[in-house]
Amino acid sequence: MIWLQASTDVEHVGERAARSLMVFQKENPLHLHIDHKRRNEGLVHGCVQAVLCREFLINLPESIEAVRGLCVFIPCSFDFNEQYDAQLYINPVGVWYKGDNWAKHKVFSSKTSEGHEIDGKIIGDLRRKNCTTIFYNVNESDSGEYYFRIVSGNLKYIYPSSFYLNVRGSPIIPSIRLYKEDQGEVEDQNEVVEGTSVRLICSARSPCPFNPPTVTWNILPEDGTHEQNQNIIFSSSQLNFNATHLHHGIDFICNATYWLQNNTKSVQSFFILHVLYGPRNMSVTASPSASVDLGSSVSLSCSSDANPAVLYYTWYRENGEHIGSGNHLTINKTVSTHSGLYYCRAQNQQGEQKASVYLDVQYAPQISPFSSCNNAQDLIMCSCEVHGNPSPKLVWHLSGQTVLPSDSTYIQEESEGRSVLKSFITIHQSFIGTPTLQCIAVNNLGIDAHLFNLIKSGSEEWEYLCISPAHCSKHV
Repeated sequence: MIWLQASTDVEHVGERAARSLMVFQKENPLHLHIDHKRRNEGLVHGCVQAVLCREFLINLPESIEAVRGLCVFIPCSFDFNEQYDAQLYINPVGVWYKGDNWAKHKVFSSKTSEGHEIDGKIIGDLRRKNCTTIFYNVNESDSGEYYFRIVSGNLKYIYPSSFYLNVRGSPIIPSIRLYKEDQGEVEDQNEVVEGTSVRLICSARSPCPFNPPTVTWNILPEDGTHEQNQNIIFSSSQLNFNATHLHHGIDFICNATYWLQNNTKSVQSFFILHVLYGPRNMSVTASPSASVDLGSSVSLSCSSDANPAVLYYTWYRENGEHIGSGNHLTINKTVSTHSGLYYCRAQNQQGEQKASVYLDVQYAPQISPFSSCNNAQDLIMCSCEVHGNPSPKLVWHLSGQTVLPSDSTYIQEESEGRSVLKSFITIHQSFIGTPTLQCIAVNNLGIDAHLFNLIKSGSEEWEYLCISPAHCSKHV
């Protein structure tokens, strides 16, 4: 293939080459006419204008969406060979044709305001090669290919490139996009971590910039902000807020309202936000109750709100002892030592939280065998220890009579926790015969009593004080 400039060979690339490329630099403002031919085959293409030449070109979108009853905005600019520059200032007229390459008919001309198939206006300055146009109140029948023609003096040219106008009966539903702080748009999924600053942007096409749609949201998150934006293509509404667990699963609805000739038409988009957060709102429950009778069965259950769901539940006592896993813990037969706090800890990928329940094992009073008495001259000193839940009340009976505090009788009580009570009694009194002292413990589940037999041993004086004949405490 041979390149020719002004009918002179520029570069011989090869005998069999089917394609060839010539690279050149601009040395003067003159445009070039380049011929190329194949040897022995004659001229294939007469003249190719180089990149420095201005040509007849038009810039149009490939397609434009419009809505019945609204206007439509058509961005348009054009260019032509520089030899026609002066012609553009002789009352330029812009004309729009509808059809195809083989059959077109005129639907609009800027020369007259009447007799048009389509009502419109060229709002661009044709002298500046701006053919931007507005068509008003379009209908579905206006859908089709459109071509532009410029007429000005000797300049008369219809551009072969076109755009397709698609007039819809209903507006296109708006689009909703999610943006994370410092991460840009989230494309694959609607997930954010709690605490992340996010933006939800709803955009609705605005085919008619002079009558844009109104874009609104169904909710505005607490402490969030709201922004409205508009250009000749879109109207948008933006929500800015920090995502919390309260936003998880919320259906954000964006509504775009178009104001048509005689009515309005609205379209909606829906967006469900998925917020990832650690366990919260935990609770621990006991079944049948947190207060159970000694020897019965009780089941503890742990629940929480988390996204994703809780991976691990663990159970432990207040002393840190690990006692189980899973969201259920069952004690088949309770004993008194089962009373106390039970903690449940829930964990997922976002964090952990714990909650507790107090298990109250209830039983009738049980007087300890370590209760005892001893004496010193005319003193009787006894202690009575009782276990019970609810905490029992304890009274003393001396020879069948209730003993109350007095100048000669001293009674003191000590509690150890919720279920242990100790009572100490000191009696300053001389006795005739063999007195009996009884410790009686009562709660709403039952009663227990312990009898102390106070026995003289071997003389008229109190040398020994006995709980029973076999267990005596010697006076020291």
